Amino acid sequence: MSEQFIVDWQCSDAVRPAAAFVSLRMHGRRAGLYRVRAANPTGMLLSHGAISFPVGTRLEVEDVMGIVADKPLHPAQVVANDQSGVKLAW
Repeated sequence: MSEQFIVDWQCSDAVRPAAAFVSLRMHGRRAGLYRVRAANPTGMLLSHGAISFPVGTRLEVEDVMGIVADKPLHPAQVVANDQSGVKLAW
């Protein structure tokens, strides 16, 4: 029996700029700026960028625009990388 899961990556009611972006770091080094397609308290969906991160990659998300309140640096892990974008979870 197979199970299917649906992940809701819709934007919350929070107002954010049309060109919201975050800076990604890997092992302390800058990996580039990525456009935020959706954000929620448990993670974020990013557009594809210059680097394609495999699932399981640990990243630091530098939230320079304050999209996900509280802290400016979030440790995250890539949980999916497909045609819809790069999905990160905290």
